[in-house]
Amino acid sequence: MLLMVTACGNNEKLAQEMYNNAEQLYHAGQYVEATRWVDSISATYPQEVETIRKGMLLQCHINQARYEKELIEVDSLYNATIAELTSLKSRFELHKEGREQTYANYIYKGTRRKGEVLRSEVRVHVTENGDLQLTSVYCGGAKLNHTGIKVTMADGSTAQTSPIAYDGGKNYRYKSGDNTIEMVTYNLSQCEDVLQLISSHVGDKCKVEFTGGKQHNITLDKLSQEAIANSYRMAQLFVAADSLQSRREFGIIQLELADRQLIKLQEKENATE
Repeated sequence: MLLMVTACGNNEKLAQEMYNNAEQLYHAGQYVEATRWVDSISATYPQEVETIRKGMLLQCHINQARYEKELIEVDSLYNATIAELTSLKSRFELHKEGREQTYANYIYKGTRRKGEVLRSEVRVHVTENGDLQLTSVYCGGAKLNHTGIKVTMADGSTAQTSPIAYDGGKNYRYKSGDNTIEMVTYNLSQCEDVLQLISSHVGDKCKVEFTGGKQHNITLDKLSQEAIANSYRMAQLFVAADSLQSRREFGIIQLELADRQLIKLQEKENATE
């Protein structure tokens, strides 16, 4: 019996040491490590009910502090992202093509073409909900039947889009007088390599090769490069803002859950007393 009493006393002491470690880490802001110590109490000394109970209350406080800290960090990142996005929007004009278009498009100032297509070029826009679309436009006397583009910079670095087969939609062709017009549209995942390359070389000589059909090349001017780089950044900011908003909403739910758990444990403790 004496050995059993001594062992119980040692277990109580060791469990309390674990709790003390968890509490110190909590006050130091090391919430993940604090949680590990709290979990270790019940796993190592399941018979130490009083210390486990204290650990459960401490864990609620840990959760509260953790999610409050995360919310502050997320709010800071979100505000910085929105500020950059708002500033960037000043470089664009918001344009909508007719009532049938669901979303208006952010188009880089100085790049919107009015009327008939008269030249081969690369266009880009971002919708109001953040979707980026890049379009390769060919205008010429002979058909190319192109399905993509390849970009080559002055230093020899290259990137190309995914091929888009002719479908009369994303890959669209028509005649306008003596000209053949071909327009191939790529979503972000289909052209991101091209966007990244151009964005990192704005101002350098940039050759655009129309691929998948007859050979045809153009040189991408600096304004078009700036439009692509800024549109790509805008699309990234839209994605970042949405992600941070989702994280914020999740954090609020978790914080509310931690508050409710703490209240229940405190009510149970008061009822026991």
